[in-house]
Amino acid sequence: MSSSSYVGGVSSGPARDYSGFFVLPAAPAQRQLWFLCQLDAASNAAYNVVSAVRLTGRLDAVLLQRALNEVVARHESLRTGIGLVDGEPRQVVVPHTLVSLPVVEGDVQAHAREQAAIPFTLDEPPLLRVVLVRESRDLHTLVVVIHHVACDGWSTEIFYRDLAHAYHRLVDGGTAARPELSIQYADYVAWQEESLTGEPMRDLVAHWRGALSGVTPLALPVDRPRGSARRMAGGRLELTLDAAEVARLDALAADRSATRFMVLLAAFKVVLARITGQDDVAVGTPVAGRHHPDAEELIGFFANTLVLRTRLPLAEGFGEAVAAVRHTCLEAFAHQRMPFDRLVEEMRQPRALDRNPLFDVMFSLQDKTDFAVELPELTMTPVELVTTSAKFELWLTVLPHGDGLCLRLDHDRDLYDTATARAVLDLYRRVLAEAGRDPDTASATLPKVDDAERALVDSWSAGPQRTVPDGTVLDLLGDVVVRDGEAELSAAGLRARAADLADLLREEGIGGPGVVVSTPPVASAALAVVALAVFQVGSVLSYGERHTRDGAFVKPRGDGWVITTGPRFDPADATTPGPDDPAWRTSVVFSHRALVAAVTAVADRLGITPDDDVALPAGTRPDPVDVLLALTSARSLVIGDAPEGAVVVADPATWRKALTEGWTAPAGSRLVCRGAVVADDLVAMLGRTGRPVLVGRDTPCAAVPVGLGPDSSPPANTTRLLLDDTGAPVPVGTVGELHLAGPAVAATRTGERYRYTRRGDLEFVGYTDERLVAGDHLVVPSRIEAALTDVEGVRSAAVVAGEVGGATRLVGWLVLDGALAAGSPREHDEFAATVRARALAVLPAHEVPEAFGVVPELPRLADGTVDRPALVALAALRGQSLLGAVDATPPRNRVERVVVAIFKDTLPVQEFGVHADFFALGGHSMLAARVIGRVRDQLGVLVPVRDFFRRPTAAGLAEAVAALEDDRARGPADKATALRGQLDGMSDKEVEQLLRQLG
Repeated sequence: MSSSSYVGGVSSGPARDYSGFFVLPAAPAQRQLWFLCQLDAASNAAYNVVSAVRLTGRLDAVLLQRALNEVVARHESLRTGIGLVDGEPRQVVVPHTLVSLPVVEGDVQAHAREQAAIPFTLDEPPLLRVVLVRESRDLHTLVVVIHHVACDGWSTEIFYRDLAHAYHRLVDGGTAARPELSIQYADYVAWQEESLTGEPMRDLVAHWRGALSGVTPLALPVDRPRGSARRMAGGRLELTLDAAEVARLDALAADRSATRFMVLLAAFKVVLARITGQDDVAVGTPVAGRHHPDAEELIGFFANTLVLRTRLPLAEGFGEAVAAVRHTCLEAFAHQRMPFDRLVEEMRQPRALDRNPLFDVMFSLQDKTDFAVELPELTMTPVELVTTSAKFELWLTVLPHGDGLCLRLDHDRDLYDTATARAVLDLYRRVLAEAGRDPDTASATLPKVDDAERALVDSWSAGPQRTVPDGTVLDLLGDVVVRDGEAELSAAGLRARAADLADLLREEGIGGPGVVVSTPPVASAALAVVALAVFQVGSVLSYGERHTRDGAFVKPRGDGWVITTGPRFDPADATTPGPDDPAWRTSVVFSHRALVAAVTAVADRLGITPDDDVALPAGTRPDPVDVLLALTSARSLVIGDAPEGAVVVADPATWRKALTEGWTAPAGSRLVCRGAVVADDLVAMLGRTGRPVLVGRDTPCAAVPVGLGPDSSPPANTTRLLLDDTGAPVPVGTVGELHLAGPAVAATRTGERYRYTRRGDLEFVGYTDERLVAGDHLVVPSRIEAALTDVEGVRSAAVVAGEVGGATRLVGWLVLDGALAAGSPREHDEFAATVRARALAVLPAHEVPEAFGVVPELPRLADGTVDRPALVALAALRGQSLLGAVDATPPRNRVERVVVAIFKDTLPVQEFGVHADFFALGGHSMLAARVIGRVRDQLGVLVPVRDFFRRPTAAGLAEAVAALEDDRARGPADKATALRGQLDGMSDKEVEQLLRQLG
């Protein structure tokens, strides 16, 4: 091993001089952990490995310190830090060092927590800290803190064993040192690098790409939104399994040719599937990673992380879930030499500051190491510490506990309340118990709802009972005024215009429940008139821009109307609709009774009175219930600018446009946002207006929203049920499909998945069908795919929502026919542009994919359906090569030109703009570190890694550089201003004396 000299290496702080160090390649795990600590300062202390041993008997503290330094001298890793040298994290090893051993008094656990919370400067070795707590003359506890970048769990046992050996030898007066280790950690790193090149690495990459393609984050039930900054503050909960329960699980494992680990993991995955509604579950698990035959005696960071991804057969018995997990484990452990940081680079998943790559949940099965070492007049035994940091959102560890097992769940307290974490652990305990008793129970029904839980859920299911008037909306019209811009219609005028239009409709033969009348979905006085007229003739209202094949279409033109029909109708007779006749059609048809019930429920929830004004902003797509709500319950319906005190109702797209353009909420107004998709950021934007906000989530199968108001309790006269696939209620915290029932509607499946929170609120999780969210809209991929395959030359197509260019966009994947399929990439791009133009001609803009890619065939699952998660992953992998994915804005200033040049020197792509996402262009964490180092070299400022990750574009990095340059420039000016202020307050004599002192 030779020493190398590096001056000016970049760490997380100022430039370092490494000329007195050995500078050596870092292991993949060290590089990954170094990067995490740069990305999030809280990660540094969170990755402190804290342990302690109790020393009972006569202790010689001087000899203990000598023994400690012998261990440091023996293991190079204990003299190692990590610094950024030439743009790469490297091991920086100090040849010799001594570690102090302070002696303190007090509570051991308190000292351990204090030491655990202190971060290390990673490029200032040794990354080791010890303190000796004196509890009495013959009782001491040694607390040891080593950063994870220099050790792992296995290493702590080696550390104490070697410490005991060295102390024993010193007490005995021995002078002969132990034989040197045959290799050091850096030798292992070099061996690992050499052994994982060429074909072995290609095989590993191929396996893991296939195993993890399309893996998606779990929709975990967090109590608080994920933020860009994590404190990594951990909480810990424990439950136990008795010997009989463990015996049943072991018998199940034997029956399925599995291990205890596999059965315990299968149960945990079933819990995760139940609380997320996802049957494709990936968790991480740590492995020792000591593949070299001489590594067992070394201290160092050998541990690797495996990602265990299983598609669970939830409809089958739990035993089949065990079989699926068994297959996952056998495959993963056969390919466990893949370094996790390299795996992250190869998978090219979109990076997010608030999520771990590839998984957020860990699982491990540990053996307790209750060792005891007898030394001269001294006994060394381990001490269990209660310090906990949250390296992952959830980490379930199973440990021996007498003849049974201890189930320990560590959780991130910034995300989860203790009660939520306890509920997850309780579910796990229940799944283990029920699966152990009957392994043939379908996983999708584990665990069953008990009587107390059923009673609690029943109490949350039904809304308040309100009287629903008989008749139709026509019978409920109030003394309402309709204002649309400058025009105003009195209640009498509204009725008269509706009656006149109804006569025109009858003359065209439009009348009766068999005719659907379409009209444009635009808020206007005309819409109110059309709705009432269609109801008067007994027909069915629908939104649309043209008539259906056997229906009619009506829209205003000037002071009159345009009416068209599919077939020619004979003049219709006057009819009077009844409460059970059809009135409104979306994907389903609602009766007049259902509309009246919906109007009653919404008016009740919003507290609408005859003194209220209901305003619909111009351009919004109103739900008919909102229009009818105003006509039946309010003083006025206002189209356009809302008056003070109004109830302002709009769809999400309208709200986003208005708020983005600086709309100001009228004094005293209440804001109502209703739509199939209401994004969290839009709710936050509405909240910043300072006005009361009520949010309603609509579902196509009901005229009343799922919930509306400050809480998500059921609207009046509505019953909500969360049921599993067998029709049974689901436990609190687990996902079920929402079924709605009301006065005019039997319990109906919505195709939407929710879970109950502990407070009884409904939390939306996803859909049971193919629906996708595109911005503030809900889209149906099959509808878009049909439009794409209508283009000549497209054999098949699939549409997914994928991360492209740093944002979630619709991506269209095309399989081309004939000669087109054999075309060049440029020809494929040109054809994809043609497909997009054709799609824009027949679809709303929000349904047209923003990016397109061409594949030879669509990937498919075993059942023949399209593997959409694989296409989502492919969108991330293809990133920069997708048509429409890459920004082309040229650099606009000096700093942007420098940053773009650095990007081009670092990335495999040469053509991109300043707003193109670094990671979508092929970047990864280590390349990001290299870019930051180059920026410091060329521009003289060190941008924190976290700032780059927030906006990973050339423009974003250039802005961060400019901000740091401004701060640096302001510094001297601020000091000069302060000095001038001091001088202004001094007398001439004091100034003269100061100048003489300065010479």
